[in-house]
Amino acid sequence: MNKEKLRKDLREKLLKLDNEKRNEKSQLCFKNLIELLKAKGLLSNEIVLGLFAPLNDEINIVESIAERVGTLAFPSVNEQAEMIFRESNFEDLVENTSFKVKILEPSLKSKVVTPDVLLVPGLAFGRKGERLGRGRGYYDKYLQNYKGITIGLSLDEQLVPEIPMEEHDCYLSWVVTDREVIEI
Repeated sequence: MNKEKLRKDLREKLLKLDNEKRNEKSQLCFKNLIELLKAKGLLSNEIVLGLFAPLNDEINIVESIAERVGTLAFPSVNEQAEMIFRESNFEDLVENTSFKVKILEPSLKSKVVTPDVLLVPGLAFGRKGERLGRGRGYYDKYLQNYKGITIGLSLDEQLVPEIPMEEHDCYLSWVVTDREVIEI
């Protein structure tokens, strides 16, 4: 299966989930993530946590995790159109289209930081750390030079047996779903 077909199939599958079910699954994913972060000693005020303001079909744990870590950082785009992370609270994010879709982003005045732990969105994930994004390549380009811990957040429905990987695609350290924690 090619990437575009897989993206289309996953979008359709995610659209079928109602908000109540997605919220329930998001909370189970959050619980599994917190257990992982605690077990690895990564739940502290010293940690800079990179995360994302969720789109409608993505897991939403932002408000739940905000009170558990020191510094939050969200994706932004610099002058060279490269993804970077800026320190920000969720409530301070502003609607922007620098990623060519309307999402919430930090103010361009916010401090640029490098997350210690990076929560990564995606449409599909594999058990070997594979990730299928939305096709723009921002995360893959960022992850090529990123040295921290990467954790894909996924609904169980987004785990697939095979994701076609290309040379530029990056693998994650962990995948956390509403049902399990997968160490790569």
